[in-house]
Amino acid sequence: MFGSSSKNFKFNKFGFAKIKPDIGIKKDLVDKLSFKNKKDLLIKDRKDAGALKVKKEYLQKNYKLYANLLLKNGYVKIAEELVKDNIYPYVVMHILNNKKTKELIWHRDQYFHGRNFIGPKFKLYKLAIYLQDTNQNNGVTGFIPKLISPRFRNKYLDTIFAYLSSFLSIHPRLSIGEALIFSGKVMHHRPRQKNDDFREAIIFSCTNSPNNLPSLKNDENEFLNVFLKSKIKLGIN
Repeated sequence: MFGSSSKNFKFNKFGFAKIKPDIGIKKDLVDKLSFKNKKDLLIKDRKDAGALKVKKEYLQKNYKLYANLLLKNGYVKIAEELVKDNIYPYVVMHILNNKKTKELIWHRDQYFHGRNFIGPKFKLYKLAIYLQDTNQNNGVTGFIPKLISPRFRNKYLDTIFAYLSSFLSIHPRLSIGEALIFSGKVMHHRPRQKNDDFREAIIFSCTNSPNNLPSLKNDENEFLNVFLKSKIKLGIN
């Protein structure tokens, strides 16, 4: 299984899993969501290996659309079944990369470096929805499963071990509209593209309770609150 693109991954064993939405995403919705032909609304993020990201002011204008995308297509419901936990998205990032984008090196979003814990102190999940067929050739997220990835309390040793064991990594193949849910503690990377296509994904940072985010709960402009309002309006528990 390791080094493959197997379709089924148990979250508790691998630290990530694939989500197939309840209903297929229609082409007109993908076209509405896509920023591939709106390059003036994108900004290059050098800290993210030169990936292109939708500017925050335009993201905020589409918060309701992103919230409904998660809820109406069952992404959150399926994610909760896979991780056996609640899912509350609080940050959305819309990202594109192409052949010019560099590799985003192996890393964790939460880790210990010595005595210091780096990253959010609460439980963190990432949920990434892909807007085209995606594989290792156009930059799909790759993982080193947690069952073979010991966590060193040293960022540099941890990264070196990841590269040494990367021949065991998994780069899932995803069809348009499919998604990945993964733990902030699992080792992952974004490989450099091998073709000339764009890879476009919408990535949500999520946690298991709104109470983990007291600084966001009272700001109606934050994505968390737009999501919670959409959830109530759609009658979803």
